[in-house]
Formats: sequence, structure tokens, C-alpha cells
Amino acid sequence: MRKLFYILLISQFSILISNACFAQDKGRYSFNVDNFPDVYGGRTELKRYLNDHLVYPTDDFKNKKEGTVLLTFVVTKEGRSTNIEVAKPVTNAINKEAVRLLKLIDWIPSHKEGNVVDVKFSLEIPFSVSKYKKTIKERGFDKPLYTDLPTDTSLNVYETAEQSPIFNNPEKTFTDFIYSTLEYPDVAARQNIEGNIKLTFVVEPDGMVSNIKIIGDGVGGGCNDEAIRVIGLTKYTPAIRDKKYVRYRMSFTMNFSLKNNFKDNSNGSQRSWGQ
Repeated sequence: MRKLFYILLISQFSILISNACFAQDKGRYSFNVDNFPDVYGGRTELKRYLNDHLVYPTDDFKNKKEGTVLLTFVVTKEGRSTNIEVAKPVTNAINKEAVRLLKLIDWIPSHKEGNVVDVKFSLEIPFSVSKYKKTIKERGFDKPLYTDLPTDTSLNVYETAEQSPIFNNPEKTFTDFIYSTLEYPDVAARQNIEGNIKLTFVVEPDGMVSNIKIIGDGVGGGCNDEAIRVIGLTKYTPAIRDKKYVRYRMSFTMNFSLKNNFKDNSNGSQRSWGQ
């Protein structure tokens, strides 16, 4: 198999809270790899993640400090971010928040000739006061909701705890919410595509979800993207372990069957995060 040589002119995500997109920056590095790192769920999921989890530093928000933080780092074979450097700073507090957001992301690592490898990468995270005002209206809060207990800062993701995450919806159970929100993708419906999608995701100490992953190939026809979208809409009271709010991994198998009744998708909301 002929090797493919890719010239990466610092490949980076230009991620705006209002309009996330992938981009390649002008050039410093060349790599011989088969693929560059990606986020599970792609740019749509990365945009949702930043929209849900970015917390604008209070003083910088009041003083209208804005700018784009450029982070360079190494994505390891395990999909973690290491050797993080702030290549383009804004303020100390904003830089710190950008690094915090990066550390929570699980990456799809790079491959070279079939082997998983480390690769240098970069991520651009903008901080805009006007966009943040719109963001906090959408998600309903501008400061962490759960402050009665300390937050575990180890970045560990647990699967056992004294209190598991509690789905926050007084009107619907988790399952009812999923299937009343899910919109059967047009392509899948036209092609009679059905099946089960197993997902895992992390409930963060702020009660929002991150790192939504599909186990295996999932289901085609847009069902994978729709499953990720719906899980991304769920909110929780976070897990408690050792008297701290912690990161907690959960799983769910979503069934796509044309026999079920799903929400009308004519309004196109299943694509709203990508536009």
C-alpha cells in the first residue's frame, strides 16, 4: 500500500461557539500519518461541547476581555492531550479556562501504517462576550450550578459512585425524553435503515455531558449523528464520590425502529448543531 504523505500546516479547529468549523492553519509541521486527530462526533459535537461547558472568567467577562486562545499539544495514542502550550494567549484566566476545556476532551488518535501514534495538533478556542451572552441564555446558566460540594479535579472518569448521576427532567424519564426528542433521519427512513446504537458518555461535574462515543459501527443513514445529538441534550445532577462531584461514565443503547413513533423532523432540528 502506497504511503500517503500529508503536510499539516498546523491543522486546527477554528471553533466558534456560533459557527464551529475545521480548518488548516499556515504551516509549521509535516507528518507522515494516515489521519489526524478528531473529536468523537466531529465538529458538531465539539461545538456543542464548547457551548455547554465554556465558563467565561467573571472579571474578563465584566471587562469585556476577548480573544482567541491557540493551544498546541500532543494527542497521545490513548486519545489524551499532553504537552499543552498556550501558543496565542489572551488573559491568564481565559488561557486557564481554554486549557481546562481541552483536558476534558477524548480524541480519536492518529494512525500511521495501521498503528496508533502520537501527533502534535492544535486547537483554537475563541472567547466572545456577545456570543457568550447568547450561550448562557441557551443553556440556562452562566456559573456552575453545583457548588455545595467540591469538584474532583483529578480528571478521572468513574463508573461507580455513592450517588450516580440523576437525570434532570421532572416531567419525563430519561428513556421517555430520548424517544420523544429523537427524530428519525430522512435518509434512514427512506432506506428502511434500522438498528441499535450503543453509546457511552461522561456526565461532567457541571451536570452536562461530554465525550459521547458510539461503540462499534452503530447504524448508518444519519442515525449515529442523531443519537449523539439527542444524548447531548440531556442534563443531570452530577455523580458524587467521596463527597465530591465527579466525572462519571454512563451508557445507553438507542433503538432506531421505523415501527416506533418519533418526533416530526420536518423542522430540521436534528441538524441544528451543524449549521
